[in-house]
Amino acid sequence: MTSRKTLFAAFAVFALLASPALAGAGGNGHGGGNGHGGGNGHGGGNGHGGGNGNGGGNGNAGGNSGNSGSHGKSASAKGQVAKAETETVASVDDTEQTAPVSKEKNIRAKLGRLNSLQRNVNAYMNSKSKKFAAVQAFAVASANAQNAQAAVDKAAAAAVDAQAQLDALNAQLDTLNGLTPDQIAAMTPEEQAALPGQIADLEAQVAAQETTVSDAEAAAAAAQTAADQAAVGTDDASLDAALADMANKPVDAEVTDWAKGVLADKIDQAAAELAPAP
Repeated sequence: MTSRKTLFAAFAVFALLASPALAGAGGNGHGGGNGHGGGNGHGGGNGHGGGNGNGGGNGNAGGNSGNSGSHGKSASAKGQVAKAETETVASVDDTEQTAPVSKEKNIRAKLGRLNSLQRNVNAYMNSKSKKFAAVQAFAVASANAQNAQAAVDKAAAAAVDAQAQLDALNAQLDTLNGLTPDQIAAMTPEEQAALPGQIADLEAQVAAQETTVSDAEAAAAAAQTAADQAAVGTDDASLDAALADMANKPVDAEVTDWAKGVLADKIDQAAAELAPAP
């Protein structure tokens, strides 16, 4: 009996000694196992969770929050990439817009006195400047050559038209001359009587048209000769010499191309001024 009392007393003392540790671990006097589970709850950041597995769930919620933060960083990184791409595109656009301006400034700096090529057409027609004289002569000669070539085209078209009319008259004459006796016999007496006169009339028209064709061909040839003569002094070598005579800076290929573009418009205007009345 004494042994049992002693055993129970020892057990009670042991339970009293163990209970603070259990309380610290689990925070709950009910069941050591649940108290240990509460340790997980404490790990989740809830000191009062003891024995409640949902406390651990809250810990997971914290983990999700962490993931949410990670996603936020990723979105921010994407934003930075988008911003960088926008800045790059803007930089490219700026470069593309700036390039022609820079090229224009560069050619302007190389032109020097040739900048005055942009003067109006009246200056090309009436200028007395010695430095402009060679370019002026080139432009006026080119305008005259352009009009001369237009005359060639017109004369050649007239010759072609005259020949077409002659061909048509000859076809009609060939048709009448080619009538067989049976075809003539099938005509009415009036048609038979008119036939010789029709043939004679066509022969006269053919003869006259042959003269017209000959004249048109001669006119076309003369126009071509005039155009060939007018073209003298309008070639690239003549332009290079004229630009060199006017320029006060070196004339390179870029400057020459620029001058050709400007002069083409001026020559067209001068040709309109110099063209003969229709």
